[in-house]
Amino acid sequence: MKLEIQFDQLNKKYVNAAADLIISAYIEEKTAIPFLPYKDEHLYFLRKLIKNLFNNGTGIVAVRNEELIGFIAGFEVEELFGKCKGIYSPLYGHGGKKECRSMIYQELYMHVAEKWVKQAFFTHALTFFAHDRETIDLWFWQGFGLRCVDSICESKNIPGKNLSPENNSSPENNPSKIVIKKANELDVPALANIHRQHNMYYRNSPIFMPRINEDPVQDLTDWLKKANHHLWAAYQDEKPLGYIRIQPDAETFVSEHIDIMNITGAYVLESERKAGIGTMLLGAVQEWLLKNGYNLCGVDFESINITGSRFWNKHFIPYAYSMVRRIDERISIS
Repeated sequence: MKLEIQFDQLNKKYVNAAADLIISAYIEEKTAIPFLPYKDEHLYFLRKLIKNLFNNGTGIVAVRNEELIGFIAGFEVEELFGKCKGIYSPLYGHGGKKECRSMIYQELYMHVAEKWVKQAFFTHALTFFAHDRETIDLWFWQGFGLRCVDSICESKNIPGKNLSPENNSSPENNPSKIVIKKANELDVPALANIHRQHNMYYRNSPIFMPRINEDPVQDLTDWLKKANHHLWAAYQDEKPLGYIRIQPDAETFVSEHIDIMNITGAYVLESERKAGIGTMLLGAVQEWLLKNGYNLCGVDFESINITGSRFWNKHFIPYAYSMVRRIDERISIS
């Protein structure tokens, strides 16, 4: 089936229709994950995000009979997954009518990719809903591969060892005497080695993320000083074994919802990973979330982080995937 499509530049007149396409796709994802949050403010929030993207990003829209049927837009990034310039299209940065979504995306990407490559943007990345299998297959066939995962779960008590320091003192409950403590700024110097090892962990195979070796005490202290940022650490005989941290914002518009707190860092020493410390730390977070009225917990992680992926997929459900295509920069389009 050949669609009669006209392509146009990004324009604020398309913002409301673009937001409607995103909400429609979000409702589809919510069918697969019913506890995904939704309130009337979502549409207003999306319109603001899309308006900013249309004003400051790059892309095109697809129009049929004066109706917006699809669009793709992204932000220009000076160095994206390497030294080449790139384009990142967030979860709200693209959409298409469900009845012909794959065909619309193919046409949109063919046209906009030519524009981006002419401008030397050789890395293209986008985030999309995880349960839209047709779209996943479409982008796979366009040469994209999975890179990052955004997942979510309902806040809940996690069965297992007692998690609070008061309860962990009992040998029969916790023979290894592992204590989970909510940390403050005074605890940061003792956690510096954990934070440094966490940062350097991402340089290893098969992740190969060139993380900068920053001052761990300053970095973690600055982070903890921010509003509504919280950190827990696991100790055995006062030796730190791991940590986990949460904050109110993360990578997608879903993670910005008032009912969600997001895990943005977690690490356990390699020698201690079979002791269930990661589960204990997550349990402490979930206990705090329940006490403080947060119904949902989010996390984002690299799919190429084998250890992390195995852990998070036990407790969370993916709702968004981010995929990347790296174009050979030796191509020249005049």
